[in-house]
Amino acid sequence: MPAPPRQLDYGLLNDLGGHLFRHAFLRGQQVFGEVFADAGITPLQFMTLELVSHNPGVTHKEICAAMASAPSVITTTLKPLIGKGALLRERKAGDGRQIGYRLSPQGETWFQDLRPKIHAAERKLFKGLPADQRIALLQALRHLTERDRLGQPVLEE
Repeated sequence: MPAPPRQLDYGLLNDLGGHLFRHAFLRGQQVFGEVFADAGITPLQFMTLELVSHNPGVTHKEICAAMASAPSVITTTLKPLIGKGALLRERKAGDGRQIGYRLSPQGETWFQDLRPKIHAAERKLFKGLPADQRIALLQALRHLTERDRLGQPVLEE
């Protein structure tokens, strides 16, 4: 019979925000994967589609800044969305060197059908957490990430 797993002493790890953020991030990725398992979309692709749907013509540089991601990461995120026809690339009026992104009609339909699932993922992620604690946690995270200066959140279910 195998020995039971050893009980580890975590020291101060479970009192460190960075350590807890890492575990919360991983849990968020796991929940997203479970809820969107049949959708063929990653969390970053979902976030990109949300951003593009509200900002038609948004540029690669703007997406990178909004997502706090390297250009190569966003390029890797955009390629499959463009490839499946969900996103369209368009030259920016007035500056033909810049490319803007918008949802295609097919992409709009696909994303609007898919978008409500994010609420199921959020409910699953925050299951067991009272509403006031969830709101306080999100407010604290917005403050820590300086997202509280970017406008009021839109909570819809």
